[in-house]
Amino acid sequence: MSKIYTTVHHPDAGQGLLWFEIKGKKIYTAGQHPDGPGVLPWFEIVGSSVYATEHCPYRKVTLPLFTIMSGGLYTTDYHPDGKNMFPWFEIREP
Repeated sequence: MSKIYTTVHHPDAGQGLLWFEIKGKKIYTAGQHPDGPGVLPWFEIVGSSVYATEHCPYRKVTLPLFTIMSGGLYTTDYHPDGKNMFPWFEIREP
């Protein structure tokens, strides 16, 4: 299972925190996420786009919140914090 860590560009966290895990096409909160590890997915991956699920605090946003590029997650124009030129998260393969 792939793991998603915060980068130095994340506005609310330090670098290298394990915030999410990818299981199949779903993304779940992980151990170092402020809400703790989750049993219900917060996000779903469709191609290179990441959408909120009904379990995510951003569930009212129906357009993609993140784009996956070069092993990172970048916010989109639809993210409440706006589009970022640098990745908030790094995806690490097992």
